[in-house]
Amino acid sequence: MLITNKLPIYPQITQAPITTYPDFFNFFRGGHTVDDNLDAGAIQNTTQYAMFSTAIASGHLKKFKNKAIPDEFLADVFLTEAGSELTRAFLDRRFCELAVEEARKSIAEEDGEPHPYVGAVVIKDGRILATGYRGETGEGRHAEYCALRKINDDVDNVDLTGCTVYTTLEPCSKRKPSKMPCAARLIDAKVERVVYGLADKDESVYGHVSLAEVGIEIGLFPKDLIQELVALNRRWSDSLRLNPTAPPPNDASPLANCSYYKPGTSMADNIHLFVRPPKDGGFYTIEDANKTVLAWAKTIDEIAIEWHRIDRQKVIVDQLVRQGRGSSHHLLSLN
Repeated sequence: MLITNKLPIYPQITQAPITTYPDFFNFFRGGHTVDDNLDAGAIQNTTQYAMFSTAIASGHLKKFKNKAIPDEFLADVFLTEAGSELTRAFLDRRFCELAVEEARKSIAEEDGEPHPYVGAVVIKDGRILATGYRGETGEGRHAEYCALRKINDDVDNVDLTGCTVYTTLEPCSKRKPSKMPCAARLIDAKVERVVYGLADKDESVYGHVSLAEVGIEIGLFPKDLIQELVALNRRWSDSLRLNPTAPPPNDASPLANCSYYKPGTSMADNIHLFVRPPKDGGFYTIEDANKTVLAWAKTIDEIAIEWHRIDRQKVIVDQLVRQGRGSSHHLLSLN
């Protein structure tokens, strides 16, 4: 950090890390004041001095006389734009690799369906604030949610100002009604940048666009790590590419039904739709009077979404008149 008040002892250039060249750069992010004793032989014989000299010559760092305490022999060292870009590329790689490691820990839901392996890492000023993986804090919980909950148990009040989130899968943009999509949660938290690996192949996911629309910077994982994620998630990805096969019609008693008609037409032309519960561990279905399955889903929440979609199509697009029948309780739960 920059020093503006006198201290008994000042930081030395030898305190900067020497694990890697970019780690050395990152020490000076935001500016750092050091003792300007760089001409001393003991200092010039150190690895830090060699790195510092190279960084100055390469234009990755700049050194200025400390103006806050002019009577002290101090130097303010700043990371340049070129140095920042080099550091970012190195750190991106490191944190993308960590996100992949987290993804491999993912815990799938026990529903027999393939689910993605997803890991997330939250970074600020080169420091790891939190990591997470899918299912870490509960069945079905997304990696971003699990990471944010470690920052604040109240995930709706996490401040990600100045943070970068690395996630192995494009943040989701659609969830069940009671849950907030990850893209919306990151936007609300004011995240500065999101770097992700795989684009989600589900046509209902538009997390990338949602983030871009509000000005959040977006980056992608390195090509080789993307290929690792492709291999890791192949079963899940392939399941999204397959054309879904409708289940057979269900003769269970309907949870709800509804009729639609066009004014001035015969009642014989009315359309009748039925929502039926699973039978023998199958699917919820929406069927017409001819037992044609129009939509199906594993859960009541998912079939409710399909019920709304079909209803809007009939009423708004096709301009039919709705005429509900059956149990009002179930109609209210689905409408």
